[in-house]
Amino acid sequence: MPALNNPSDPNSDEYGKNLLLSELVNFWLREKIAPDGLVVALTKSSVPYEAGFRIYRVDSSLGLTTEYDSDVRSAVTTAFPGCSPIRVAVPKGTRDIVTLTGAGSDRISVHRYGTDRTLSLIQDKNGYGAPSFISFNSNGTDAYITNTSASPNVVSRLIRDSVSGSFTVNNGTNYPFAIGCSPVSLRTSSQDDIVFAVTSSGTPIGIHSFKNTGGNSGIFASGSPFAIADNPSQHNNLCLSEANKLIYMTSTNPTNPIYGYRYDSNGIMSLLPSSPFSPDSGYSNGASSTDNFSTSMAIDPDGKYLAHLYQVSGTYFIRLLSIDVTSGNLTQTDQKLSVGNAPKMMEWDGSGRFIYLVSDTGGTTNNYQLEYFNFTTDGKLIRGVNSPIIVSPMTNGYSPRHVKAIQRYYQ
Repeated sequence: MPALNNPSDPNSDEYGKNLLLSELVNFWLREKIAPDGLVVALTKSSVPYEAGFRIYRVDSSLGLTTEYDSDVRSAVTTAFPGCSPIRVAVPKGTRDIVTLTGAGSDRISVHRYGTDRTLSLIQDKNGYGAPSFISFNSNGTDAYITNTSASPNVVSRLIRDSVSGSFTVNNGTNYPFAIGCSPVSLRTSSQDDIVFAVTSSGTPIGIHSFKNTGGNSGIFASGSPFAIADNPSQHNNLCLSEANKLIYMTSTNPTNPIYGYRYDSNGIMSLLPSSPFSPDSGYSNGASSTDNFSTSMAIDPDGKYLAHLYQVSGTYFIRLLSIDVTSGNLTQTDQKLSVGNAPKMMEWDGSGRFIYLVSDTGGTTNNYQLEYFNFTTDGKLIRGVNSPIIVSPMTNGYSPRHVKAIQRYYQ
């Protein structure tokens, strides 16, 4: 007869209670990171000039919907929304929307998106130089921004108050650190406390690896910046698999554009033996648009697949590549689907369920649109039932500038 309080005995009451509790916790965690919205930064460059963002609602089963909440306003240089927002971000574990308002205002603005779908502006200020990229640590309290008004360009450190959501500068001893010119991507490895930045022009170019060593101090990893045989592409495509210490980026290589590295806990990087990789034997070019250094490659939250946007003779595709976590090698899968014209701004949501991107319908109807794909745990891409969703006419309408997923977090 089983011991009623033996948690290791499958026939005991205690085992059953623990199993039930485990299932409830897993369910709660899945719901907590369920997709809830897609923030789309917008700008209208014809009279009346407007800018801001919409939050398109996401059904956790069906995907993207046509319903949205909005904070689109008259364009100004003295406050949010600026004239042409360049990037939106969502700190991990929050429903705060951070907007980099771009040239002419160079402000960082923070909205809080409530679980009741209300929007409130909680910070709107400048004084950060000209921020173009922002990245966070895993708890959302440390933020890193690129400042392109400094010469050479630098990465600065900010502290985010987890309660108010506001930012303050906290450069400390070794911040800001210089990264050369024209940053196109910025990522943070929270697991090893490393900041990675890619520069694409001037000297030096490549991947800069800066290791935080405690407090507000840090040093460049030995060998940084890590150069490659081909220049980095003009895309925000730096992808990290932190659990496996793998990093990927895209280059100008005409046939094998994806470079892969292994890095250690000190940020020292080594090129993967089989790198560079190709997404397709017929590859002819990357995704066409690089406005705002747009994203055309993304990694799933489990670090098992890369999604890539590219061209084959003028036709655009999205394709999954599988990641061998032992070798780091990328292998083309049969998951290859066509997408609209000029695809850009790809985003893989934190739940892993959906991949979003922006494209347009070209000369026939001239609309900007949002496309999305369901991703299954066995590595399948399925076109969303509501895809595509029309955003605006390309002429005298709203132009998407950046997109970011927001999850269903319970505060």
